[in-house]
Amino acid sequence: MPIIPSVFQPIRANDFQQRAIKTYKRYTVNSTDFSNVSGYFRHDAIFRKVTPHIFSNTGQGVDGQLFPVNADDNTNKHVIWNGIDHKYYRNNNPAQSADFLDIELQKRFLGHSASIFTAPYGQVGEKIKHGTFKVTSSIGTTTINLADDGNGNLYDIAIDSTAFASSSRNFFYMSFNSLYQKFINYDTMGLYSGSIEYQLNHVDKLSGMGPDSHIDTPSGVNIVPGIDTTGNHVQPSGLAAYFDDRQYIRIPQDNKFDRFGKCDDWTISFWYCSRNNAVVVNKDIITKYAIKTEQYLDSIDGKRKTRDIIQPRTGIRTPNSFDKIKTPFVIGADRVPNQTKFYFQASDGSDSLFISSSYVGSVPNAWDHIAVRNKSQVCKMFINGSSIGNLSGSIPPGITANAADIIIGVADGTSIDKEVDYEVAEIRMYDYAVDATGLLSLANGHHSSGSLYQTNIAGNVFYKNGQAVVSSPLPKYNTGSGVFGNTWNLEYRGTHTLYENECLVRVPKDQFNVTMNPSSTYRPVTVGVPCEPNEANMPPGELRKSLFVSGTLKPYITSIGLYNEHAEMVAAAKLAQPIQKNPDVDMNFVVRWDY
Repeated sequence: MPIIPSVFQPIRANDFQQRAIKTYKRYTVNSTDFSNVSGYFRHDAIFRKVTPHIFSNTGQGVDGQLFPVNADDNTNKHVIWNGIDHKYYRNNNPAQSADFLDIELQKRFLGHSASIFTAPYGQVGEKIKHGTFKVTSSIGTTTINLADDGNGNLYDIAIDSTAFASSSRNFFYMSFNSLYQKFINYDTMGLYSGSIEYQLNHVDKLSGMGPDSHIDTPSGVNIVPGIDTTGNHVQPSGLAAYFDDRQYIRIPQDNKFDRFGKCDDWTISFWYCSRNNAVVVNKDIITKYAIKTEQYLDSIDGKRKTRDIIQPRTGIRTPNSFDKIKTPFVIGADRVPNQTKFYFQASDGSDSLFISSSYVGSVPNAWDHIAVRNKSQVCKMFINGSSIGNLSGSIPPGITANAADIIIGVADGTSIDKEVDYEVAEIRMYDYAVDATGLLSLANGHHSSGSLYQTNIAGNVFYKNGQAVVSSPLPKYNTGSGVFGNTWNLEYRGTHTLYENECLVRVPKDQFNVTMNPSSTYRPVTVGVPCEPNEANMPPGELRKSLFVSGTLKPYITSIGLYNEHAEMVAAAKLAQPIQKNPDVDMNFVVRWDY
């Protein structure tokens, strides 16, 4: 009678296991053989206050304006800038921006121009592995090396962050570098200056002030190209505030500004540039004495109101000119042809301290870093990181704090000097005495290793989106065609999840003991018995040959198939060599496969 072999054996639920395995494939891209055909894209992005309408890829909009395009795919650089701004930078919070990690660790800044690299999904997988993105670029004679810190920041290894002044103790920081979006228009012709003619709500860091606090600039302060870099490339970096005639920025009083006494350790730091070669006497730069706000009862309508009280200037700054006024600091400059003299003054109403620098700055239009530091009851002034001349003294022992607002520019808004032309940038106040290394770092404006902005972050990596954006106030990243425009090489690792599947196949001793090979069967003859021994040379049929029934020939296992509930094969395993099936021993096989 026919022998029916076993075909299927059910697999127990707990005999199947699946494990996820993270794999990280290394990818390298360079400028030598770069092509969009591979799925990679590189773009330059340029800010424009009003993006021109797109008409064609010829670079001209329907309104007749020319706009710059990327050479690889003719995309509008202004549109690229707006797209990247909307996606990552416009709303600096995880709820409204893509690919955010830790808001405290990832620092996002989008300048007026940016270089963008985009990798295709197939060359990224789920995301770029944190800490693996590196790019080296040669822009002119400058070599740039950027690396991923694992928190979504691209840092420049040429900038020494260990020398920075303490950011946690920097309680006030004013930068003008983001104001180009409101007041300045960049295009292919370069930078055009604009004017702030209303409240400037841009205190980057001032803890303790309420949400309604603001910086008032009633006289209209211009925003212009900022601090010139030094070294082989002298170029404006970032933005600065330009003061002319009676212009000023007013910062409201806060108790954070009451810490500039004799026994307090503190530091004030800023950059200054004179734009006038004429003789100018006593130009106010940063002061706290001239204007304060008081409440009063209006006798007409009986309502409580506020008004400004102005403390007029007391003449030329001298060691005795503030004896009757309390002020924690008055920082200013005197100008003679081709030279500038900086001074600092503090007074408790009875005694005053007056220190001044030797003449520094050989020509106008030169940027200088000014720092005033009080350490262990000794107050010093530092010019470009060094203390020179008669630049130290002791602040009076009495209380120098007052209720006046801080004024950057003309102290009381009533100056009669018509030649007060200067620029100020990167204003910082610290609640400790910054050491010599930190002061040199604040004063370092070098084109390649400059730390004047106290950051080594030059851009961001957006891991899940497979994009990198390089943008910084330092001009070295944007010279020419940007980081990805000249000779460059980058590498990163893509994250790909593989699933390792393992199935335990149980083969009982009393099953699967009959071979499935068709040659083991025969078709019976029509009359009598087969004439050939062992049913040899007979076509396959429904009967099993006697050699296989008697056990003379035992089957060998060569492959294992896995099937779903519909008897459809989903996987097949091939053994490296046939294994004999023993009818009196249970056998187990482990099948593994990845995908």
